[in-house]
Amino acid sequence: MKLNKFIRECRENNVLKNLSIYIVSSWVLLQVIALIAEPLGFSLKIVAYGLIALLIGFPLYIYGVWKFQLAPNLNKKPLLDPEGVPVPGKFQKSPFQQLYFSFLAIIALICTGIVLVIVNRNFVKPTFEVTFEQSNKIAVLQFENLTGDSTKNIIGEMAVDWIIHGITRNKLGQVISPQIIDDYSKVLRASVLPADNSVVRNNIRVTEYLKPSKIIEGDYYLRDGRMLFQCSITDEAMNRTLVSFDPVSCDAESPLDCIEAINQRILGYFIEEERAAESLEEHPPRYEAYELFSKAKSWRNEDDRQYLDLLNASIDADPDFFEPKAFRFMYYFNQGMYRTSDSLLQLMRRETGLYDRQQVLLNLYDALLRGNHRNVYRYQQGEYNITPMHLETNSNMMLFSLQLTNRPGAVDSIFQEIDMSEMDLNKCDFCVERYKIKAMSEIDMGNYQQAIALLEPFSRQSGFWTLKKILLRAYVRAGRWEAVEDMMENLQVVSDRNLKADFLLFGAKECLREGRTEDAHAYLDQALPLMDSQRDADGPLLGELLFYRDRHDTAEPYLKEGYQRDSTNFNYGALLAITLYKKGKIEEAEALIGAMENQRGPYQYGEVFYSLAQFYAGTGQEKACLDNLLKAIAEGHWYETGAFHNDPLLRMYYDREAFGRIMRYWQ
Repeated sequence: MKLNKFIRECRENNVLKNLSIYIVSSWVLLQVIALIAEPLGFSLKIVAYGLIALLIGFPLYIYGVWKFQLAPNLNKKPLLDPEGVPVPGKFQKSPFQQLYFSFLAIIALICTGIVLVIVNRNFVKPTFEVTFEQSNKIAVLQFENLTGDSTKNIIGEMAVDWIIHGITRNKLGQVISPQIIDDYSKVLRASVLPADNSVVRNNIRVTEYLKPSKIIEGDYYLRDGRMLFQCSITDEAMNRTLVSFDPVSCDAESPLDCIEAINQRILGYFIEEERAAESLEEHPPRYEAYELFSKAKSWRNEDDRQYLDLLNASIDADPDFFEPKAFRFMYYFNQGMYRTSDSLLQLMRRETGLYDRQQVLLNLYDALLRGNHRNVYRYQQGEYNITPMHLETNSNMMLFSLQLTNRPGAVDSIFQEIDMSEMDLNKCDFCVERYKIKAMSEIDMGNYQQAIALLEPFSRQSGFWTLKKILLRAYVRAGRWEAVEDMMENLQVVSDRNLKADFLLFGAKECLREGRTEDAHAYLDQALPLMDSQRDADGPLLGELLFYRDRHDTAEPYLKEGYQRDSTNFNYGALLAITLYKKGKIEEAEALIGAMENQRGPYQYGEVFYSLAQFYAGTGQEKACLDNLLKAIAEGHWYETGAFHNDPLLRMYYDREAFGRIMRYWQ
C-alpha cells in the first residue's frame, strides 16, 4: 500500500484528528502542571513524570484508535485454509492494517527511547558522576596543641570561639562547633564511631554524620620563643584543601595576637574585602577572662555556687566580655530569680558596641521577662536559624513552639533537623526533652499512634518517667486501655512510692479529662495507701490525691498545709478554695481567692489568674473562668504539660470559642 493512500485513509477515518487531539491535550496538560507545581509545593520533576506517562500512553492510545474506531468499520476478508475453505473467526490482514501496525511499532520504539532518556537524565545518577550534598554548614574543629604544654589547651579553645564568632556575626553559614561535635561524640552510640578512641578519628566520623560543606582546622606550636598558628579550610564534599594559610607568628605571651590574625584571614576568605574591616570592630576577650569562663562552663551542671563565682570572676577580669553575662542572666532566670535577672539585663542594655546577634539575645531575654511569647518565639527563631543543629538551641525552639505559642505543627521540622536514631539518651541532657515535646505535639494534633510509636521503646526501660507519662497520655487519648492497664501493672516493681503515687495521679487526671471518672478513682485509690499522712513531705501530694478523689473533707488540712508552706504555689490555693466552696465554706473560699488576688505582682506570668480560673471552673462559673484564663495567657502563662487543654478542671470549656481564642493567643 502506498504511503499517500495510507495517509488519505487515516484522514478519512479521523485517525490524524484523534492523534492531534492527544498531542495538543498532552501539551496543554504539561504546561498546566509546570505552572501550578511550585505553588502547590511539588518538585518540578512532576513535569517529567507527567511526560513519561503521556509518552507511554501514546502508543496505547494509537492501538485504542484501531481497536475501537477502525477495526469495526473495515471490510474484513476471511482467512482461507490450503483447501480454500474460510477459517472461522480468522481474517486476512489488509495492507492498511499492516502499515498501521508498522507505524505503531516505530512510534512505540521512539516513545520508549525518549522515556529512557528522560529517566536517565532525571532519575538515574551514572556511576561515573560524582555528586555531593552541599550545605552552608561550616565545621570548626578544635585546634591541636603542639606545644607540649597542656596548660595551653585553652589557647586553642579561644581560637575556635573567636573564629565561630566571626562566622556567625557575619552570617556566613551554620556553624558546627567543637562543642557540638563533642556533644554528638558523647551521645552517639558506639556503633557510629570507630573502635579506637582517637579524638581525631571521632571528629572525622561525627563531621561525616553532620555533613558540613567546609571544615576549618589548625594547630599551634612554639619555636624560638614565638608562637605560630597554622590553619586550613577543607571542602568536605570534594575531600580537598581549599586554602592553607601561611603561618602567623606572635609573642608566646600574647597568643591573642595570633588568634586575631588567623581569624582575619579566615573571614577574608569567606567574605568580600569591604566587609573584612567590619569584623575588626569587636575585640576578643582578655585571656584571663576567657580562661575563667571556660572553667565556669565545666561547673554548669555540677555546682551552682562554683559556676556563678567563676562567671562573676570572668566578667570582673573583662567587663566587656558579653558571653558570661548572658550565661549569668540565664542562671538567675532559670532559678526563678526574675528581679535579679531583670537588673542584670538592664546593665547589659547599657553596654555600648553590641553587635546584632547580641542585641537579638537581649531582646529575647527581655521578651522572656515580659512574658511576650510572640517576641520570644521570633527572636529564638533567629537564633535557631544560625545554629539549628545545636542541641540546646534546637530543643528550646521546639519547647517555645509548643509551650509558649501553641504551634504543635511547627515542632516536627525542628525535631527532624537532628537525627535522633543514634543518640544515647542517658548521656544527652536535651534529648529526653526533645522526645517529650515531639510526642506532646503529635498528641495535640490528634496523631496518637505517631506519639505511641515514638515513645513505646522507652516503656520497658528503667527510668524515663517523664516520657512514660506522655506515653500514658497517648494511650488514654487513643483509647488503648489494655496498654494503660499494662503500664499501671508495671508500677508494682517500682520501689519509690512517691514516684508511683505521682504517676497514678497523672493517669487519674488524664482519665478525668476523658470523662472516665471510675478509672480515675481506681488509680487514686491505688495511690492513696502509698502516702503517709504523718510525713510532712507527703502532705501536699496527699491533699491533691484526696481532692481529685472527691474526698474534700479529708483533703482540706493537707491542701492548707501545702498552701501555707508556700503561698506562691497558687495551685494548692486554687484546690483549697474549691474544697472549701464544695464543703459549703463559701465565704472562707472567697476570702482565700481575695487573698490570692492581693498577692498579684510582677514576674508571676499569669499564675494567679490561672489559679483563679481553676477555682471558677471548679465552682461552675464559666465567664469568670474564661476571663481569667485570657488574663493568664496574656500575662505569660505557658501551655504546660498539665495546663489549659491538658487540665481536667477545664474540660467542660474545651469546645468554647473563647477557649479556642486563648489557645491561639500568641499565634
